Amino acid sequence: MLKQSRRLVVYLTVLYAAGAVVLYLLTRGLLRQPVEQVLTGLGFFLTLSLIASSSPVTLPRGSVITMGFAIDFAGLLIYGPGVAAWVSTMSILVTHWDKPLYRTLFNVAQLSIAMALAGWAYQWSGGVFVQQAPQYRVLFYRHVPELILAATVLIMANMMLVVTAIALASNRPLLGTWAAEFRWMIPQFFSLAPFGVLMAMVYQLPGVGMLALLLFLLPLFWARYAFKGYMDMREVHHQTVQALINALEAYDPYTQDHSEQVTGLAEAIAREMRFPETRIDALLFAARLHDIGKFSMEPVLNKIEQLSEQDWELIRQHPGEGERIVAAIEIQPGAARIVRATHERPDGKGYPDGLRGSQIDQAASIVAVADAFHAMISTRAYREAMPTAAAVQELERHAGTQFDARAVEALKRLVQGGGWQGEGA
Repeated sequence: MLKQSRRLVVYLTVLYAAGAVVLYLLTRGLLRQPVEQVLTGLGFFLTLSLIASSSPVTLPRGSVITMGFAIDFAGLLIYGPGVAAWVSTMSILVTHWDKPLYRTLFNVAQLSIAMALAGWAYQWSGGVFVQQAPQYRVLFYRHVPELILAATVLIMANMMLVVTAIALASNRPLLGTWAAEFRWMIPQFFSLAPFGVLMAMVYQLPGVGMLALLLFLLPLFWARYAFKGYMDMREVHHQTVQALINALEAYDPYTQDHSEQVTGLAEAIAREMRFPETRIDALLFAARLHDIGKFSMEPVLNKIEQLSEQDWELIRQHPGEGERIVAAIEIQPGAARIVRATHERPDGKGYPDGLRGSQIDQAASIVAVADAFHAMISTRAYREAMPTAAAVQELERHAGTQFDARAVEALKRLVQGGGWQGEGA
């Protein structure tokens, strides 16, 4: 943990320094331009940026996104990276006044560097900024490759600077973190880039100028509300899932918070095993709902006496019932298959399909180990909780037959190294 903290501090220090140097170089370039032109561009695009930033959309992991990308891109194409970077900087200083200083500095450096790289890439490939073009006119249809390059550099530089910080802070693979948390955002950003190009084209029309750009705020806000509707729908789905979990745990007082504990433990095991980041969300979703099929086995849920063969037959059906329920929710592709396989065993003696070895989804094997471990260290109607060390030994005794050996070994490393701090730790 100390090593990864040092890496993050070094990265942030380098980023802050690079951002300051870039902003200095861009400012020197601005000083060679007409003062009135620079101040007009700053004032107008800062106003547009603040309006766009006034209605952010919250993303699943707490970050936010605004429709300001189109405005930033238009400012870049019209005035160049200097004005665009300073617009972003001042907008951040205004909208982040209540945020921690390190976060504000990070965003200023991040956007300044991304804007500079995009501007330099655009110029290097032959692109021309409107304010630097003869008669202030650029035929953008002749610069499509340059526009695509500039938009790509702006989007990817912006993302990767953030992804690097997240990967260092969480000790996760860089590309895996990007694929899991940011790749899905690329279409949203690219869909906004044409708005920026259109704004730059309209700006050049005789007798139109800046005021016409205000008209673009309407479609941008429409896009914002459409995107927010999508995110709200996701939130409703997640609330539905949580309601299902709460209902299940209400049936069984011995499993209060069991789903959340298993989910946290499954994530820790998966990261210890370097499980692909692109599948982490599906694993967590399946872990949270791994017991949802128990609705079908209510008659035996808290039965203290010995279970009959009919009881066991009912129990063996619950992974299939869980698969059916999770598949109906349709939030995470692949999660239903994971839920179905959480009671399979490497030796082929599990249920409901009798899968063995590599036939079992690795994610299901991880959830199975997390589930069994938490069950052992928790009090049940028929026994007291088992000590953590004894639970790990029990899993080791059945590694390779009942439980996946790699998942058991990862759990052992976590427990011994203090990498898991849940119940019984």
